[in-house]
Amino acid sequence: MSYVSACPMVPAHGRRPATSALASAFPRGFGDVRFDRAVADHVLVAVFVLDDWRAWTADAFALLGARERMRVERQRRDAHRDSLALAYALHRLFLSHALELPIEEVPLARDARGRPVLDGMAADTSLAHADAHVAMAVSLHGAVGVDIEPPHRAVVMPEIAERICHGDELARLSGLHDAQRAAGLLDLWVRKEAYLKAAGVGLEREMDTFALPEGEAQALHPGDAMRVGTDLLSLGPDIVCAVAKAPDVACMAGRLRPMLEGGAP
Repeated sequence: MSYVSACPMVPAHGRRPATSALASAFPRGFGDVRFDRAVADHVLVAVFVLDDWRAWTADAFALLGARERMRVERQRRDAHRDSLALAYALHRLFLSHALELPIEEVPLARDARGRPVLDGMAADTSLAHADAHVAMAVSLHGAVGVDIEPPHRAVVMPEIAERICHGDELARLSGLHDAQRAAGLLDLWVRKEAYLKAAGVGLEREMDTFALPEGEAQALHPGDAMRVGTDLLSLGPDIVCAVAKAPDVACMAGRLRPMLEGGAP
């Protein structure tokens, strides 16, 4: 299930929003469906266009934890630094609303591989960046992974097809026309990245070492009872997005934009 939210940003009298207003501008749900209620029986996936949130960049820095600020400050370019700060702040706000926690109490940390984790909670989360987009997921129903890419990346996929595909997948895609093959390879890349994020290993595991059939649940690790299904989400023509999650749990997904002044959608 996908729900696309359309909440336009309309600052009063055309002025920049106050830098303290990021939390106030953040939606509490997908339309009328609150995150804290939906997360009880759904995996939630939110996508953001960072340009919608640039006016709150200074406020984003103020919401970061000490380790997040260190990761942000390591970025050499100002634009990358600002984008990462916004992504981290939006992630914290999303989790705050979904988990019903004050933002400063969200136990967001990183494991040894840099994967975001929720310390001490029976919840999982995932974060992905691609150009000006950020995707994030949260689950109370086992492991979750999310990935996102711009469609234009499809043009380079045929060059690395053997690194993406298991033997059967390569044979299936080789029979398609060029554009279809490139798009199919990008879809597979995004699905496999989401799966590897749910497994907690990222690209340490080579994509060509396993197949990921559409519509089939897969064990996260050899001999592991935990399984996930990996699905593409329809969230607009400008992104390719996939989520890996428990196969028996529905996904609620949407694109989030700042709320109007006063909190009205």
